[in-house]
Amino acid sequence: MNSSRFSLGSAVAVVLALGPAASEALAAPPPNDGPLTAAAFAPYLTASGTPREQQAIAELVESTPDRGVPRCFGSASFARTVWYRVPEAPIAQELTVEATGRTLDPIDLAAFVQPEVLPPPLPVVPARARQSQVAAATTEPNVCAGIEDGGASAAEEPASAVSLRLPANHGVLVQVGRRGPVATSDDERVVLSLDAEPLDGLIAPFGDRADLATPTASGKRPTPVDLAQATVTGEDPAQPRCPSIGTVWRRLTPTFRGRRLVSVAGSSATTLTVFAGRTPTRENALDCVNRERRGRLEMVVRARKQRPLWIRVGSDRVAAAPALVEVEPTANATVIDGGPGGFDPTPGGPGRGLPGACLSYRIERARISGPRLTGPAGQQNRFVRVPVRIAVRGASVCDAELRLYGPRGRIYAKGRAVRLKGRQVVLLSRLLTFRPGNYRLRVTGVSAQGRRESVPSRVQGRLG
Repeated sequence: MNSSRFSLGSAVAVVLALGPAASEALAAPPPNDGPLTAAAFAPYLTASGTPREQQAIAELVESTPDRGVPRCFGSASFARTVWYRVPEAPIAQELTVEATGRTLDPIDLAAFVQPEVLPPPLPVVPARARQSQVAAATTEPNVCAGIEDGGASAAEEPASAVSLRLPANHGVLVQVGRRGPVATSDDERVVLSLDAEPLDGLIAPFGDRADLATPTASGKRPTPVDLAQATVTGEDPAQPRCPSIGTVWRRLTPTFRGRRLVSVAGSSATTLTVFAGRTPTRENALDCVNRERRGRLEMVVRARKQRPLWIRVGSDRVAAAPALVEVEPTANATVIDGGPGGFDPTPGGPGRGLPGACLSYRIERARISGPRLTGPAGQQNRFVRVPVRIAVRGASVCDAELRLYGPRGRIYAKGRAVRLKGRQVVLLSRLLTFRPGNYRLRVTGVSAQGRRESVPSRVQGRLG
């Protein structure tokens, strides 16, 4: 008994000795620190007495990061988070969640659309019990807002907000985060407002989801796309620079490799995004384009045989007019800033901007290796574009510049790539006549914050 008293008294003495910092360290995280314990929004009355909007107060000072949950804006974002749930409704909804704080420090927001929950048979299961039976889906954020999204969050007085049109019987988990050093409780606090507008009678258009049932796009003629009443569903990857309240998909499996010009015509189409891979993810987004004026949205992409291209057309209107999607082979088409009607929010790439995945990667993790450079130097002089095999590990390298240095420290070949990833052969334009000596490949790329960084490279050797 005396031992217990001494232990407890010692702990209190240590806390008192260390001061408030130790007390805060021992404080427990908030109850809604994780997605499985997400809190609810509470309704409040407007001046007219109508409970239209809902509100929540997020306390982030003791919150912790989420393991296994992707961070929309790289490792620095969502350093500490809390979660809120918008329950499923029997009809579709258009949701807007806005976050504000006492300071101008950035607030990160992400929305995760949850799997469909069908109405239970009689007797009715209480809503809270029904929600607890549904696992939290947090593998793919569907809408994100933060300081890097290029919108209101980047304004002089930032206010983060996410908006999406949600199908019936689907809920949403909202992740609220902050970054940087932990401040005081008042400065860490975030006020959230939720505006949920019911949309009775909404019928999602053909191709509203990206799955095996997604309709195909024609490679020979324009494909009509119905955008009216489009929604955002759980498999739809977030593209913060090109947000849309609703999206519609078309899929194309190329029968031969080469460049393709992808274009969308129609004033109701507000964004164009192209993904390449088995399924669309944030990592395999090739690029995205926003509408800025009248005209087509365009980008030129490199297609590989039998590797699916996923074309996502976004719209912000419920009563949107149809659009036309066209995919045509091209050898030398040039796209300027996303096409006649477009604006590409990133500095390079297929739509004259970097891929969306480049907004959330860590170039400091990238490492480049490859076979040792050997063989006769004169053999390289046969090439106008010198092939070099490389392997990129750890992270992608975006807006890459490659320079092959040789004798006397001169650059013998150089090249540029929108994105380096995995094993590949890069083609470098030959600048000088190769001669015997030591050679090494130097690679730089652009970080998610827009800074050019050098990437460690082990590609080197001696040509005889």
